[in-house]
Amino acid sequence: MATSIEIPRRLPLLLVADNVLLPGSSMRIPVRTMRNMNMVKSRLLRHSTLSSTIIGVVPKEPGNTKDELNSLHSVGTAAVVVQVTGTNWPQPSYTLLVTGLCRFKVESVLQETPYLVARVMQLDKLPGDEVDEEMKANAELTEIADNFRDQASKLVDMLDISIPVVAKLKKMLDSLPSQHLPDICASIIKASYAEKIQVLDAIDLAERFSATLPLLIRQIEALRLLQKAQTSHGNSMVRSQPIVLKKSIKHIREGEDDSLEDDDVDEIAELQSKIRTAAMSQEAHQAAMKELKRLKKMPQQMPEHAMISLSVDDVTSALANPAKLVMSSVLISSRGRTPGLASRRSLRPFLKFDVLHILNDDTTISCLRNYLELMIELPWSKSSQDTLDIAQARKDLDEDHYGLDKVKKRVIEYLAVRQLKNNLKGPILCFVGPPGVGKTSIGKSIARTLGRQFHRIALGGICDQSDIRGHRRTYIGSMPGRIIQGLRQVGVNNPVFLLDEIDKLGRSLQGDPSAALLEVLDPEQNHAFVDHYLNTPFDLSQVLFIATANTLSTIPPPLLDRTEMIHIPGYTHEEKIHIALRHLIPKQYKEHGLVIEQIQITEDALKLIVSKYTREAGVRSLERKIGAICRAVAVKVAENVLSHSNMKGQDMRVKASKWSQGQAQERGDRCRRNYRCNKHCHSPATTTVPDNH
Repeated sequence: MATSIEIPRRLPLLLVADNVLLPGSSMRIPVRTMRNMNMVKSRLLRHSTLSSTIIGVVPKEPGNTKDELNSLHSVGTAAVVVQVTGTNWPQPSYTLLVTGLCRFKVESVLQETPYLVARVMQLDKLPGDEVDEEMKANAELTEIADNFRDQASKLVDMLDISIPVVAKLKKMLDSLPSQHLPDICASIIKASYAEKIQVLDAIDLAERFSATLPLLIRQIEALRLLQKAQTSHGNSMVRSQPIVLKKSIKHIREGEDDSLEDDDVDEIAELQSKIRTAAMSQEAHQAAMKELKRLKKMPQQMPEHAMISLSVDDVTSALANPAKLVMSSVLISSRGRTPGLASRRSLRPFLKFDVLHILNDDTTISCLRNYLELMIELPWSKSSQDTLDIAQARKDLDEDHYGLDKVKKRVIEYLAVRQLKNNLKGPILCFVGPPGVGKTSIGKSIARTLGRQFHRIALGGICDQSDIRGHRRTYIGSMPGRIIQGLRQVGVNNPVFLLDEIDKLGRSLQGDPSAALLEVLDPEQNHAFVDHYLNTPFDLSQVLFIATANTLSTIPPPLLDRTEMIHIPGYTHEEKIHIALRHLIPKQYKEHGLVIEQIQITEDALKLIVSKYTREAGVRSLERKIGAICRAVAVKVAENVLSHSNMKGQDMRVKASKWSQGQAQERGDRCRRNYRCNKHCHSPATTTVPDNH
């Protein structure tokens, strides 16, 4: 006779929408709501005892996200948290692997914040001899259980025995206790939310068998229909494609059983056709075809299976003295690594074969499909046509930027050489200068002048070489680096890449991204750039790389040696005035909805703003000051201070007032940050910016 063990009377609740956890089964539950997140952080990650891992999993009505308390189901499942996986960066995201123990009833909610805590009443007996003796004493219940076991055996016999998890299920079915059969079968077959709730609410074992048996028979009939349809069509892939437990019934209900495998075959054939027409290099084509063959050999619906078996008897008996069972290897990371609740080694005493859990993991197939789609979408041989008209290029550059003669000269030189030699490698330019002098905007102008696609990569703060080289596909959540992602986005192999803020790269334990850039920015090596995710060479020699930096002191010398430096000094006062008249003022008029009849900023006012209010190398502060003037005039226009009749035929001019030079210098520091158009005007129709305001 086993000792009767009870769950705690107070349990923290984990709310689950659109799914039901049944006793004896396991489930992966993503943590999304704030209450569930607080429960994981406060309860699971801060304690290492076994008793702290016992939680209550309660289903709630699907679709009701506002009022969680009123949508709680009255019956839930006490569960043990086997594993916590997730990350703390860039924001906390966790997934719990839980195994159901027994049913309970929510009597009252004791705590609502930061997470729910309820007083519960245990409804099921935990597995033991008492349940077996009760079934032996009830002949009718024993007969129902034997009939249910026969139907479950029929279902397993219809599955592909070559799949390891199916073979394990078939082997364990005979030794599985009868009281676990309804919950286990209801958790692995296709059933709706309402049907699983009905099984969860069946406290009596006979009612549970009665509620689950129709679902089991329906699944068997659906699989028979699917087998019959496959046999009638003479599909040669029937033996290699396993019959899927949950997805097949969905296709049967939708009348798509005859096209289930045809869709899979068509998708693979479509991938193969796209690979042939992608014009890849020979090495890339071989790698893609190799991965496509792996994808063909994999079962389409059950790619990977993980079997996790947990003995409820051992777990519940351990609850009698939880102080002696302290779980080891509690991993809580603040640097974004995956936290785990307990190591598998510490859980070995509990990993026996009484309770079965089947997890369908689509990780491998999804990774292969993502990899093949990336290989297909990359522009292996697709290029854009360059605009080689030197006269038009010089005109476009002059229209976009005032000054910057060195940069314009270098672009014209590149176009001239490009006319003489078609296969010219892209130069590696580096614009060095203070903020606001137009380093980023000149990169856009160069792309527009050349007729190429433009892509900006912000490098400020990057401290992981995987951002440049990509992750290896052996890691979960791996992805290509920013270079390959940018090429995929622009769709051509000769874009203009702007590597912004290259002087602000960092380094960490994950590697040095500046060292990873050496291969990218070396003209002798980037024709065979290998991204870790792609794992095949890609030609970057046609890409025009432009780097920007504010200082050379923080750029490593090897990286600096691979670039062509072009220093962009600060603008003079005259250049700032020309830039303001040609670019900044029209831009601010357009952004503030003003027209030239409503406001005009004179050249004298610009000289005063440049000399007294903006003392910088670039023009960002000058643009902000002009924007402040436009906002002040916009307020007056909106308030109808200057009516349309008064404005007609007159100019609203923003000009310098007659304050002396000494007064302006004395009061300049006090007013640089805050000035606006005010009432100090020389005429009713003139808006003046006094230099002492």
